[in-house]
Amino acid sequence: MKAIFIHVRQGFESDAAEEIKDHLKLAEISAASVDADAETAFVRVKLSDEDWQVARQKIKLEKLIFARQLLWQAAQINLPSDGDRASSIIQAIQEHLLPSSGSNAFSALQLETPDTDSSKELSHFCKALTRPIENTLNKLKLLPKGKGAAHLPRINIVMLTGQQASISLSDVGNSSPWTMGIPRLRFPPNAPSRSTLKLEEAFHVFLGATGMAQELRPQMLAVDLGACPGGWTYQFVQRGIQTIAVDNGAIDEKLMASGLVTHLREDAFKFRPHERVDWLVCDVVEQPSKISALIADWFTHDYCKRSIFNLKLPMKQRYRETKDCLRYLETTVNASGRQLKIAAKQLYHDRKEVTVFCSF
Repeated sequence: MKAIFIHVRQGFESDAAEEIKDHLKLAEISAASVDADAETAFVRVKLSDEDWQVARQKIKLEKLIFARQLLWQAAQINLPSDGDRASSIIQAIQEHLLPSSGSNAFSALQLETPDTDSSKELSHFCKALTRPIENTLNKLKLLPKGKGAAHLPRINIVMLTGQQASISLSDVGNSSPWTMGIPRLRFPPNAPSRSTLKLEEAFHVFLGATGMAQELRPQMLAVDLGACPGGWTYQFVQRGIQTIAVDNGAIDEKLMASGLVTHLREDAFKFRPHERVDWLVCDVVEQPSKISALIADWFTHDYCKRSIFNLKLPMKQRYRETKDCLRYLETTVNASGRQLKIAAKQLYHDRKEVTVFCSF
């Protein structure tokens, strides 16, 4: 049976399952069953062939909060315990994936695993199988080269165990460009904290390369609430953006030496700027409802043009809490007469939190 296959953060399977069921209900699609076993780092929703095709048109990765990657499983196969696993996968691609893809070729091949510690042991299978499978697919002319093939769907082989594989595809315009939805970012050696990677990933996910060039320009003005020691401020400084760092703690000395940072020892919830700023960012550890109310106030009073912030989710009803916060933010700001654009995603560098991007 065909299925939607979603990569998620380990421990958030039930939240992702609840969310995808909501989206299927809105699309008037009935799920045959949902696999969301705890700590597996994936959710699978089995669908009829007809509903699978409908879902492929209606379900959008950018609208899913807890999904890192959206794949369309055509089949799950058993592999031999030893011997030629590559041939089994190639046969499955021809028998199950090619007829389902809506295309006579693919743009790329990706072998991957769920993002768990135990699955990392399967990475050597992925590396060993990639070359022989690619070679055969090239001979079969299923992996054409050149810009003309860039729009074609990708082949995604998810190794669930050494003997089981999900034979899936991903649509280029409706999937993450990164394998398993995980961007490979390097921690800058001079950054004051690893939290800097959260904001960098958010820029990549929400803005993309074109958006980053347009929305992160020198001479802009940003405010970082709860800034210290400066992991998020660092991202602005690297781009030549003047930043007001609001925190009662100590800011990194190298950031202060840049001449781009103004450090204000004030309460992040009480501070308001004297002029409209280009960016507001916030990684304060506080209840999600308080953070969403704070951000709503900034947008309602037109203190900022765009914002990235985190909602910390220690509670059990994490998906419902996130929905409630986003709904409050949208209705509150829109009531002021302006339409707020909102996107939310649990990023790879997040932990028990969701990152939100808002803009007018």
